[in-house]
Amino acid sequence: MCEPKHKRRTWGFRFSPMDAVAVGVFLGAAAGLCYLDCPLWWLLLIAVGHFFLFCNVFRIARRRELFWAALFVLNVGFWIWYGRLVWNEVMFCQLPFSAAVILDELRRSGYHGVFADKINPRLSQYLRG
Repeated sequence: MCEPKHKRRTWGFRFSPMDAVAVGVFLGAAAGLCYLDCPLWWLLLIAVGHFFLFCNVFRIARRRELFWAALFVLNVGFWIWYGRLVWNEVMFCQLPFSAAVILDELRRSGYHGVFADKINPRLSQYLRG
């Protein structure tokens, strides 16, 4: 019978042509918003920067990415409500959550991001599936 084909698991930093296109589009959009004097252009840079870190460098599990995104929305919402939506205050409040998500991922047996061969003693088990 037909056996399902599984993608071969990989580890470490990854960067595909599609990633390059996505990052380029978002950076272009942020530059365009800045050019149009949109005061919130920097929100796009924060989101894209974390997208790159989470997906390409540390390869965070989707559930933790979504948790971070929900906290980011709450963080931005708080600063809008407070009337002081500026990049440095948003980042100051968000960085502990970003660090916590990354550190949590680094401790997991399925960690397969950058330096996984040095950090995760169970990497071979993850790669075997």
